[in-house]
Amino acid sequence: MVTTLLLVDDDAFVRGALARALNRGGAFSVLPAADGQQALDVLAAERVDAILTDLQMPVMDGLTLLGHLFERGSRLPVAVMTGHAIAPALRQQLQAYGIAATFTKPVDISVLADELQRVLDPETVGRIRGITLFGFLQLLEVEQKTGLVVVHAGGQEGRLYFADGALVHAHTRGLGGVEAAYEILTWPDPKVEIFYKRRAREQTVEERLQHVLMEAARLLDERGRDGEPASGGAPATAAPTPPPRRVHDFDTLPAQSELEAALEIDGAVGVALVHVGSGMTLGMAGGTAALDMEVAGSAAAEVARAELGAIGTLKLGDAVQDMMITLGRQYHLIRFVAPDVFLFLILDRARASLGMARHRLAQIARRIQL
Repeated sequence: MVTTLLLVDDDAFVRGALARALNRGGAFSVLPAADGQQALDVLAAERVDAILTDLQMPVMDGLTLLGHLFERGSRLPVAVMTGHAIAPALRQQLQAYGIAATFTKPVDISVLADELQRVLDPETVGRIRGITLFGFLQLLEVEQKTGLVVVHAGGQEGRLYFADGALVHAHTRGLGGVEAAYEILTWPDPKVEIFYKRRAREQTVEERLQHVLMEAARLLDERGRDGEPASGGAPATAAPTPPPRRVHDFDTLPAQSELEAALEIDGAVGVALVHVGSGMTLGMAGGTAALDMEVAGSAAAEVARAELGAIGTLKLGDAVQDMMITLGRQYHLIRFVAPDVFLFLILDRARASLGMARHRLAQIARRIQL
Protein backbone atom coordinates (compact mmCIF):
# COMPACT_ATOMS: atom_id res chain seq x y z
CA MET A 1 0.00 0.00 0.00
CA VAL A 2 1.27 3.47 -0.91
CA THR A 3 2.12 5.77 2.01
CA THR A 4 -0.12 8.85 2.17
CA LEU A 5 2.15 11.81 2.88
CA LEU A 6 0.87 15.21 4.04
CA LEU A 7 3.24 17.80 2.52
CA VAL A 8 3.10 21.23 4.20
CA ASP A 9 4.92 24.16 2.53
CA ASP A 10 3.80 27.74 1.88
CA ASP A 11 5.84 28.06 -1.37
CA ALA A 12 3.40 26.92 -4.07
CA PHE A 13 6.18 26.23 -6.56
CA VAL A 14 8.20 24.06 -4.17
CA ARG A 15 5.07 22.35 -2.88
CA GLY A 16 3.91 21.49 -6.40
CA ALA A 17 7.31 20.31 -7.61
CA LEU A 18 7.90 18.10 -4.56
CA ALA A 19 4.38 16.67 -4.75
CA ARG A 20 4.72 15.78 -8.44
CA ALA A 21 8.16 14.23 -7.99
CA LEU A 22 7.16 12.16 -4.93
CA ASN A 23 3.89 11.05 -6.53
CA ARG A 24 5.71 9.93 -9.65
CA GLY A 25 8.24 8.01 -7.57
CA GLY A 26 5.54 5.54 -6.55
CA ALA A 27 6.20 5.19 -2.81
CA PHE A 28 4.06 8.15 -1.70
CA SER A 29 0.68 9.66 -2.43
CA VAL A 30 0.97 13.33 -1.52
CA LEU A 31 -1.72 15.52 0.06
CA PRO A 32 -0.58 19.18 -0.12
CA ALA A 33 -1.21 21.95 2.41
CA ALA A 34 -0.01 25.56 2.32
CA ASP A 35 0.37 26.08 6.10
CA GLY A 36 -0.12 24.44 9.47
CA GLN A 37 -3.83 25.31 9.72
CA GLN A 38 -4.55 23.74 6.32
CA ALA A 39 -2.58 20.71 7.47
CA LEU A 40 -4.81 20.32 10.54
CA ASP A 41 -7.87 20.59 8.29
CA VAL A 42 -6.52 17.84 6.03
CA LEU A 43 -5.76 15.64 9.06
CA ALA A 44 -9.35 16.06 10.23
CA ALA A 45 -10.75 14.97 6.88
CA GLU A 46 -8.26 12.48 5.40
CA ARG A 47 -6.30 9.40 6.41
CA VAL A 48 -2.62 10.34 6.59
CA ASP A 49 0.33 8.01 7.22
CA ALA A 50 3.16 10.55 7.58
CA ILE A 51 3.92 14.28 7.45
CA LEU A 52 6.66 16.36 5.81
CA THR A 53 6.47 20.02 6.86
CA ASP A 54 8.36 23.23 6.36
CA LEU A 55 9.07 25.22 9.53
CA GLN A 56 8.65 28.87 8.50
CA MET A 57 5.14 29.52 7.12
CA PRO A 58 2.43 32.18 7.53
CA VAL A 59 -0.93 31.60 9.28
CA MET A 60 0.51 28.67 11.30
CA ASP A 61 4.19 27.76 11.17
CA GLY A 62 5.66 24.29 11.36
CA LEU A 63 6.61 24.43 15.04
CA THR A 64 3.07 25.41 16.03
CA LEU A 65 1.74 22.54 13.90
CA LEU A 66 4.14 20.15 15.64
CA GLY A 67 2.97 21.46 19.01
CA HIS A 68 -0.66 20.72 18.13
CA LEU A 69 0.26 17.20 17.01
CA PHE A 70 2.25 16.64 20.20
CA GLU A 71 -0.63 17.82 22.39
CA ARG A 72 -3.02 15.47 20.57
CA GLY A 73 -0.71 12.53 21.16
CA SER A 74 -0.33 11.94 17.43
CA ARG A 75 1.82 8.95 16.55
CA LEU A 76 2.29 9.92 12.90
CA PRO A 77 5.95 9.97 11.81
CA VAL A 78 6.98 13.54 10.95
CA ALA A 79 9.92 14.93 8.96
CA VAL A 80 10.75 18.62 8.71
CA MET A 81 12.58 20.74 6.15
CA THR A 82 13.95 24.24 6.51
CA GLY A 83 15.95 26.73 4.50
CA HIS A 84 17.88 27.92 7.56
CA ALA A 85 20.52 26.49 9.84
CA ILE A 86 19.03 24.69 12.85
CA ALA A 87 20.17 26.26 16.12
CA PRO A 88 20.88 23.93 19.09
CA ALA A 89 17.74 25.09 20.95
CA LEU A 90 15.56 24.41 17.90
CA ARG A 91 17.18 21.03 17.35
CA GLN A 92 16.45 20.10 20.97
CA GLN A 93 12.83 21.18 20.52
CA LEU A 94 12.49 19.07 17.37
CA GLN A 95 13.95 16.08 19.18
CA ALA A 96 11.39 16.54 21.96
CA TYR A 97 8.67 16.31 19.33
CA GLY A 98 10.17 13.02 18.09
CA ILE A 99 10.97 14.22 14.57
CA ALA A 100 11.96 11.34 12.31
CA ALA A 101 14.24 13.30 9.96
CA THR A 102 15.35 16.85 9.14
CA PHE A 103 16.18 18.19 5.67
CA THR A 104 17.83 21.46 4.69
CA LYS A 105 16.68 23.29 1.57
CA PRO A 106 17.51 23.13 -1.27
CA VAL A 107 16.66 19.45 -1.17
CA ASP A 108 17.87 16.81 -3.59
CA ILE A 109 14.74 14.96 -4.69
CA SER A 110 16.43 11.56 -4.89
CA VAL A 111 18.00 11.91 -1.43
CA LEU A 112 14.72 13.23 0.00
CA ALA A 113 12.66 10.36 -1.45
CA ASP A 114 15.15 7.75 -0.24
CA GLU A 115 15.40 9.08 3.31
CA LEU A 116 11.65 9.66 3.61
CA GLN A 117 11.04 6.06 2.65
CA ARG A 118 13.70 4.85 5.12
CA VAL A 119 12.23 6.72 8.09
CA LEU A 120 8.52 6.86 7.21
CA ASP A 121 8.02 3.44 5.58
CA PRO A 122 11.00 1.32 6.76
CA GLU A 123 9.30 -2.00 5.99
CA THR A 124 9.66 -1.27 2.27
CA VAL A 125 13.44 -0.69 2.44
CA GLY A 126 16.14 -3.30 2.86
CA ARG A 127 19.91 -3.73 2.67
CA ILE A 128 21.12 -6.80 0.85
CA ARG A 129 23.67 -9.12 2.44
CA GLY A 130 24.88 -12.63 1.69
CA ILE A 131 24.04 -12.55 -2.02
CA THR A 132 25.84 -11.08 -5.04
CA LEU A 133 24.35 -8.15 -6.95
CA PHE A 134 23.95 -10.41 -10.02
CA GLY A 135 22.11 -12.99 -7.94
CA PHE A 136 19.89 -10.43 -6.26
CA LEU A 137 18.81 -8.89 -9.56
CA GLN A 138 17.96 -12.33 -10.90
CA LEU A 139 15.85 -12.90 -7.80
CA LEU A 140 13.95 -9.67 -8.47
CA GLU A 141 13.25 -10.93 -11.98
CA VAL A 142 12.00 -14.31 -10.78
CA GLU A 143 9.81 -12.71 -8.08
CA GLN A 144 8.60 -10.05 -10.57
CA LYS A 145 9.36 -7.25 -8.13
CA THR A 146 8.99 -3.51 -8.68
CA GLY A 147 11.36 -1.10 -7.01
CA LEU A 148 14.62 0.80 -7.00
CA VAL A 149 18.01 -0.80 -6.36
CA VAL A 150 20.61 1.72 -5.15
CA VAL A 151 24.23 0.58 -5.50
CA HIS A 152 27.22 2.25 -3.81
CA ALA A 153 30.84 1.38 -4.56
CA GLY A 154 34.08 3.36 -4.41
CA GLY A 155 32.33 6.64 -3.72
CA GLN A 156 29.96 6.18 -6.67
CA GLU A 157 26.18 5.72 -6.69
CA GLY A 158 24.10 3.94 -9.29
CA ARG A 159 20.34 3.36 -9.57
CA LEU A 160 18.59 0.41 -11.20
CA TYR A 161 14.80 0.49 -11.59
CA PHE A 162 12.68 -2.64 -11.94
CA ALA A 163 9.04 -2.99 -13.00
CA ASP A 164 7.41 -6.39 -12.54
CA GLY A 165 10.82 -8.07 -12.61
CA ALA A 166 12.14 -6.27 -15.70
CA LEU A 167 15.07 -3.85 -15.63
CA VAL A 168 13.58 -0.68 -17.19
CA HIS A 169 15.92 2.17 -16.28
CA ALA A 170 19.43 2.77 -14.94
CA HIS A 171 21.52 5.82 -14.31
CA THR A 172 24.71 6.89 -12.63
CA ARG A 173 26.63 10.12 -12.90
CA GLY A 174 27.21 10.87 -16.58
CA LEU A 175 25.55 7.69 -17.88
CA GLY A 176 22.01 6.52 -18.51
CA GLY A 177 20.21 3.47 -19.86
CA VAL A 178 21.92 0.16 -20.55
CA GLU A 179 25.40 1.77 -20.54
CA ALA A 180 24.77 2.85 -16.95
CA ALA A 181 23.63 -0.67 -16.06
CA TYR A 182 26.86 -2.16 -17.47
CA GLU A 183 28.91 0.37 -15.50
CA ILE A 184 27.09 -0.27 -12.22
CA LEU A 185 27.26 -4.04 -12.57
CA THR A 186 31.05 -3.97 -12.98
CA TRP A 187 31.72 -2.01 -9.79
CA PRO A 188 33.68 -3.98 -7.19
CA ASP A 189 32.39 -4.69 -3.66
CA PRO A 190 28.98 -3.00 -4.08
CA LYS A 191 26.72 -2.06 -1.17
CA VAL A 192 23.11 -2.64 -2.18
CA GLU A 193 19.85 -1.16 -0.88
CA ILE A 194 16.37 -1.92 -2.22
CA PHE A 195 13.42 0.50 -2.14
CA TYR A 196 10.22 -1.33 -2.99
CA LYS A 197 7.25 0.55 -4.53
CA ARG A 198 9.53 2.99 -6.37
CA ARG A 199 8.90 3.51 -10.08
CA ALA A 200 11.07 4.85 -12.89
CA ARG A 201 10.00 8.04 -14.62
CA GLU A 202 11.08 6.66 -17.98
CA GLN A 203 12.16 3.45 -19.68
CA THR A 204 15.68 3.54 -21.08
CA VAL A 205 16.55 -0.19 -21.01
CA GLU A 206 14.93 -2.48 -23.57
CA GLU A 207 17.29 -5.46 -23.21
CA ARG A 208 16.28 -8.43 -21.10
CA LEU A 209 17.97 -8.67 -17.73
CA GLN A 210 19.81 -11.90 -18.61
CA HIS A 211 21.36 -10.23 -21.64
CA VAL A 212 22.49 -7.25 -19.51
CA LEU A 213 24.00 -9.55 -16.87
CA MET A 214 25.82 -11.65 -19.47
CA GLU A 215 27.27 -8.56 -21.15
CA ALA A 216 28.38 -7.14 -17.80
CA ALA A 217 30.04 -10.47 -16.97
CA ARG A 218 31.81 -10.40 -20.33
CA LEU A 219 33.11 -6.87 -19.64
CA LEU A 220 34.42 -7.99 -16.25
CA ASP A 221 36.13 -10.96 -17.87
CA GLU A 222 37.76 -8.76 -20.53
CA ARG A 223 39.09 -6.42 -17.89
CA GLY A 224 40.57 -9.35 -16.03
CA ARG A 225 42.34 -10.60 -19.17
CA ASP A 226 43.62 -7.10 -19.93
CA GLY A 227 45.21 -6.90 -16.50
CA GLU A 228 42.75 -4.42 -15.03
CA PRO A 229 41.72 -5.12 -11.43
CA ALA A 230 38.43 -6.96 -11.12
CA SER A 231 37.99 -5.64 -7.59
CA GLY A 232 39.50 -3.17 -5.16
CA GLY A 233 39.12 0.16 -6.91
CA ALA A 234 36.79 1.78 -9.37
CA PRO A 235 37.22 0.19 -12.82
CA ALA A 236 37.45 2.13 -16.03
CA THR A 237 34.43 2.38 -18.28
CA ALA A 238 33.79 -0.53 -20.58
CA ALA A 239 34.51 1.32 -23.81
CA PRO A 240 36.71 4.27 -24.79
CA THR A 241 33.78 6.14 -26.35
CA PRO A 242 32.55 9.19 -24.42
CA PRO A 243 29.41 8.81 -22.33
CA PRO A 244 26.10 9.60 -24.01
CA ARG A 245 24.61 12.99 -23.40
CA ARG A 246 22.78 12.92 -20.09
CA VAL A 247 19.18 14.07 -20.22
CA HIS A 248 16.99 14.00 -17.11
CA ASP A 249 13.42 15.24 -17.14
CA PHE A 250 13.04 16.25 -13.49
CA ASP A 251 9.50 17.47 -13.64
CA THR A 252 6.48 17.71 -15.90
CA LEU A 253 7.40 21.13 -17.26
CA PRO A 254 7.15 21.27 -21.10
CA ALA A 255 10.68 22.61 -21.54
CA GLN A 256 12.79 19.59 -22.51
CA SER A 257 12.77 20.38 -26.25
CA GLU A 258 14.01 23.88 -25.47
CA LEU A 259 16.78 22.48 -23.26
CA GLU A 260 17.83 20.29 -26.18
CA ALA A 261 17.82 23.39 -28.40
CA ALA A 262 20.15 25.15 -25.96
CA LEU A 263 22.67 22.34 -26.43
CA GLU A 264 22.92 23.34 -30.09
CA ILE A 265 24.51 26.67 -29.11
CA ASP A 266 28.20 26.69 -30.06
CA GLY A 267 30.32 25.59 -27.10
CA ALA A 268 27.39 24.38 -24.98
CA VAL A 269 28.40 21.76 -22.41
CA GLY A 270 25.21 21.49 -20.40
CA VAL A 271 22.01 23.34 -19.59
CA ALA A 272 19.50 23.25 -16.72
CA LEU A 273 16.22 24.87 -15.76
CA VAL A 274 16.52 25.85 -12.09
CA HIS A 275 14.22 27.22 -9.38
CA VAL A 276 15.94 30.10 -7.58
CA GLY A 277 14.49 29.70 -4.11
CA SER A 278 14.90 25.96 -3.64
CA GLY A 279 17.85 25.30 -5.98
CA MET A 280 15.90 22.38 -7.47
CA THR A 281 16.65 21.39 -11.05
CA LEU A 282 13.40 21.21 -13.02
CA GLY A 283 14.98 19.78 -16.17
CA MET A 284 18.42 19.42 -17.68
CA ALA A 285 20.34 18.22 -20.69
CA GLY A 286 24.00 17.64 -21.44
CA GLY A 287 26.71 17.54 -18.83
CA THR A 288 29.62 15.13 -18.63
CA ALA A 289 30.92 12.47 -16.26
CA ALA A 290 32.82 15.24 -14.46
CA LEU A 291 30.06 17.87 -14.65
CA ASP A 292 26.80 17.07 -12.88
CA MET A 293 24.29 19.68 -14.07
CA GLU A 294 22.04 19.12 -11.05
CA VAL A 295 24.89 20.03 -8.67
CA ALA A 296 25.98 22.92 -10.90
CA GLY A 297 22.42 24.23 -11.09
CA SER A 298 22.09 24.23 -7.30
CA ALA A 299 25.35 26.20 -7.01
CA ALA A 300 24.12 28.67 -9.65
CA ALA A 301 20.92 29.18 -7.63
CA GLU A 302 23.02 30.20 -4.61
CA VAL A 303 24.86 32.75 -6.77
CA ALA A 304 21.58 34.07 -8.19
CA ARG A 305 20.00 34.42 -4.74
CA ALA A 306 23.01 36.33 -3.42
CA GLU A 307 23.12 38.63 -6.45
CA LEU A 308 19.37 39.30 -6.40
CA GLY A 309 19.60 40.11 -2.70
CA ALA A 310 22.43 42.56 -3.31
CA ILE A 311 20.58 44.23 -6.20
CA GLY A 312 17.41 44.40 -4.11
CA THR A 313 19.17 46.55 -1.52
CA LEU A 314 19.85 49.17 -4.23
CA LYS A 315 16.06 49.57 -4.85
CA LEU A 316 16.54 50.16 -8.57
CA GLY A 317 12.97 49.23 -9.43
CA ASP A 318 14.13 47.09 -12.34
CA ALA A 319 14.20 43.36 -13.11
CA VAL A 320 17.33 41.27 -13.67
CA GLN A 321 17.42 39.64 -17.10
CA ASP A 322 20.66 37.69 -17.02
CA MET A 323 23.93 37.11 -15.18
CA MET A 324 27.31 35.89 -16.40
CA ILE A 325 30.23 34.24 -14.61
CA THR A 326 33.57 33.98 -16.42
CA LEU A 327 35.89 31.14 -15.45
CA GLY A 328 39.26 30.17 -16.86
CA ARG A 329 37.82 27.67 -19.35
CA GLN A 330 34.06 28.24 -19.13
CA TYR A 331 31.30 30.82 -19.26
CA HIS A 332 28.32 30.31 -16.95
CA LEU A 333 25.18 32.11 -18.18
CA ILE A 334 22.03 32.62 -16.09
CA ARG A 335 18.96 33.80 -18.03
CA PHE A 336 15.72 34.34 -16.13
CA VAL A 337 12.58 32.73 -17.53
CA ALA A 338 10.43 33.98 -14.64
CA PRO A 339 11.25 35.91 -11.45
CA ASP A 340 12.01 32.64 -9.63
CA VAL A 341 13.19 30.36 -12.47
CA PHE A 342 16.23 30.61 -14.72
CA LEU A 343 18.03 28.83 -17.54
CA PHE A 344 21.61 27.96 -16.63
CA LEU A 345 23.98 27.37 -19.56
CA ILE A 346 27.62 26.27 -19.30
CA LEU A 347 29.84 27.08 -22.30
CA ASP A 348 33.34 26.00 -23.28
CA ARG A 349 35.14 29.33 -23.79
CA ALA A 350 37.36 27.90 -26.53
CA ARG A 351 34.35 27.04 -28.69
CA ALA A 352 31.78 29.63 -27.70
CA SER A 353 30.74 32.99 -29.10
CA LEU A 354 29.53 34.77 -25.98
CA GLY A 355 27.40 37.40 -27.71
CA MET A 356 25.64 34.87 -29.93
CA ALA A 357 25.15 32.49 -26.99
CA ARG A 358 23.45 35.18 -24.90
CA HIS A 359 21.22 36.07 -27.84
CA ARG A 360 20.21 32.45 -28.48
CA LEU A 361 19.64 31.75 -24.79
CA ALA A 362 17.36 34.79 -24.52
CA GLN A 363 15.32 33.51 -27.49
CA ILE A 364 14.95 30.08 -25.89
CA ALA A 365 13.97 31.61 -22.54
CA ARG A 366 11.15 33.54 -24.21
CA ARG A 367 9.79 30.31 -25.72
CA ILE A 368 9.60 28.44 -22.42
CA GLN A 369 6.12 28.53 -20.90
CA LEU A 370 5.97 27.82 -17.15
